[in-house]
Amino acid sequence: MKNQIEYMFLKALQYKSSKKLLTQKLDKVATKEVNTNPVKTVGIIINADETDNIQEILDGLKLPAEINILCYHKEFKKTRTLAYPVFYEKDFGWKGKPKTEDLKHFLEKPFDLLISYYSENIVPLQLVSGLHKANFKVGISGSDQQIHDLIIQTEKSEIATFTKELHTYLHILNKL
Repeated sequence: MKNQIEYMFLKALQYKSSKKLLTQKLDKVATKEVNTNPVKTVGIIINADETDNIQEILDGLKLPAEINILCYHKEFKKTRTLAYPVFYEKDFGWKGKPKTEDLKHFLEKPFDLLISYYSENIVPLQLVSGLHKANFKVGISGSDQQIHDLIIQTEKSEIATFTKELHTYLHILNKL
């Protein structure tokens, strides 16, 4: 029992240090100018506990770009298989430092567009979205407005609406 309480206490401190890092980074961000360069690289962060329609999202995007996907699961399950890299809560250390190569690679890869396809503000998902230096960040209803440049007001189940609205905004911004 004592070990479990210590673990929970340390986990809470770790989350607090990660949130503090994210808040400091977001507070430093000044107004960002949107460039009109066409989208050539796209990163997608998906909460695989909320949605498993990854292929439907890809099919709906129809972007002439290189697409990289990173999935999040709250807990590791040996029976779960995905065709895309996965990260877990345990894959972040103190102050939001990534521990796995897949996570480090995703965070270091430059993207013209980063799509955060999750509606719950879970610290590991916020860290990936907030720490990434993508040129343009898009989220859906429920995602943190301070992290994203554009929030498309759709539910996570409305993939067709999301992709249609995203295309509309990318055309308006001359990114397609």
